Amino acid sequence: MASNSSESARRRGSSVDLFHQYIEYENERNYDGLEQLFHPTDFVCHTWFGYYPINPRALTRMLRGLFRAFPDWYMTINEILVADEHAVAGRITGRGTQYEEFLMRPPSDQQIAIQLVHCIGVKEDKIMWYRSTNPFDDPFRADIIGAEDTHEARAQQGPDSRQLERWYRRARESGRLTDSELRGLYSRATGNLGPNQCQALLKANMRRCIMPIVDGELYCKHHLYHGYGVDGVELESPSPQNMH
Repeated sequence: MASNSSESARRRGSSVDLFHQYIEYENERNYDGLEQLFHPTDFVCHTWFGYYPINPRALTRMLRGLFRAFPDWYMTINEILVADEHAVAGRITGRGTQYEEFLMRPPSDQQIAIQLVHCIGVKEDKIMWYRSTNPFDDPFRADIIGAEDTHEARAQQGPDSRQLERWYRRARESGRLTDSELRGLYSRATGNLGPNQCQALLKANMRRCIMPIVDGELYCKHHLYHGYGVDGVELESPSPQNMH
């Protein structure tokens, strides 16, 4: 029993260390280090990209665009709210000054400070999923969406929700339709591209682009060259080489 307890405590400590490393790398703008923390194929970023896995490069490219607008953005971990070997949640204060127009808000010389909650899921010392409160979300202007996680549903462009996934499973279990018929109905109902959906965000609303990717790439034809991971925030000299 003591051995099991000791091993559990070690794994919990490892998860908390991973959480601290993630925040530290973001503050340092260490994008290469960040990418190594996430699972290379199964990482899901619920708040910003919905519930399909994304490549870690899509997240760091988005952060580069975000930090163009808030170059001095810095996060401080106030406390670890809960942690075990599988997940960590922390209360964080984010501070920064907006230097470029963002989400249709003009720049301001006044620093903002926002209370946030960040959560990560951990497996085999890799971050498998991430979700947080959205600092740009106004809860009094929220869309009405039938989903368990409204941030996740908005990121996925609304109709593509876990509720539809449950309906799909129930219809499949009924045996009344073939798999092909079910997939066709589901795709028409949701406009679902799944893993073939572009991994860039739209600056106007920070939701995921709904265009299909170019074969072998992470982005649609437009965002392969433009947008810096956030549509409308451009690199100085955009090209496929420095967009990856």
